[in-house]
Amino acid sequence: MRIMHINPFFYPYYGGTENYLFDLCKRLSKKNSVSVFTSKLPNTKEVEEINGARVYRINSIVFKKLPTFLSPPFSLPHSLKRDLFKVCEKEKPDIIHLHNRFFLSYSSSIFFKKLLGVPFFLTLHNAKTMGINEGTDFFGQLFDNTIGKRIMLRSDWIIANSKWTLDLTVPQTFPRERTEVIYNGVDTKKFKKIKTDLKDELGCEFLSTTVCRLIPQKGVEYLINAIKEINGDFKAIIIGRGPNFLKLKSLVKNFGLTKKVKFVTEFISSEKVINYYSASDFSILPSLWEPFGITLIEAMACSNPIIATNVGGIPEVVTPDCGFLVEPRNPRQIAAVTNRLISDENLRKKMSKKARERCERIFDFDFLVNNVEQSYRNYLDERKN
Repeated sequence: MRIMHINPFFYPYYGGTENYLFDLCKRLSKKNSVSVFTSKLPNTKEVEEINGARVYRINSIVFKKLPTFLSPPFSLPHSLKRDLFKVCEKEKPDIIHLHNRFFLSYSSSIFFKKLLGVPFFLTLHNAKTMGINEGTDFFGQLFDNTIGKRIMLRSDWIIANSKWTLDLTVPQTFPRERTEVIYNGVDTKKFKKIKTDLKDELGCEFLSTTVCRLIPQKGVEYLINAIKEINGDFKAIIIGRGPNFLKLKSLVKNFGLTKKVKFVTEFISSEKVINYYSASDFSILPSLWEPFGITLIEAMACSNPIIATNVGGIPEVVTPDCGFLVEPRNPRQIAAVTNRLISDENLRKKMSKKARERCERIFDFDFLVNNVEQSYRNYLDERKN
């Protein structure tokens, strides 16, 4: 098969969707012809091959400062239609796979479907916004009820990263037989618990790791509030960057928690993240809205019990045998289950084992790739008949 992926950003840009796409293309290219249509970032080549996939980068204006209800960056291509047709003429794809509906400049490629004569797959990496804040919810739902709806209805096949994402987001008039849930994946050969002295270096008996963008959606302020009530020699590592950093740092200072909270805001490699997970007794993700939560399965693959909020697709990821689900915006519940894990070593060990087993059984990235590839083949076979 000849498969072309479209997303506003790709390696060397790092983000949840971009990391997913990088791993997907690397694996698909072993048996298929794979290309990527994306934005040209500074100091990147217009055309190059990365892990067997041909990457076409088109000239674009990239905005790094946006209104608070939007998450930067945003890419605006100079001439998407011309560049898209040029690349398609060269690649002659059997399938075009779109990965982001919120970037109208790129998702508008689906409106050329008839002219291109190529079926379009759409993966929903994000659900319709609900419960983040008034501005984000309003504009996100407005987009999905107008433009996003048109993009989805034009798709030939829709993949969602959770059942919650699919049920909440896909228009009711779209045929459900042309949708499916394919969970995100993690490389369980790479993400696994390793031996580390990091906890000794940090000087604490109990350690948690939180990996997320520092934006309101992730609810980190509620974790910081909870730390005031967490017992024992405990330290929380918060890895990520974002516009909320200064506010969160100030909150830590005001609560007198500077010895209990460590921010890691510089870019660190996945190997370093694995080191933090391996040193941790559990991981915490206090999101207000979360379609799936890739960092959850990364932590679980490293044998971390999970404390997360009962929102979005998280209950599909974290089951009671490998973690706790708490109400969003509830520091007291976060503190209570954290204290329970701290006080019960046997429970930590049991959940640690179950978390790893669940990742190996359900969320290994090879399962994801096989499912996506089979969806392509099934659709193309059905189209022939």
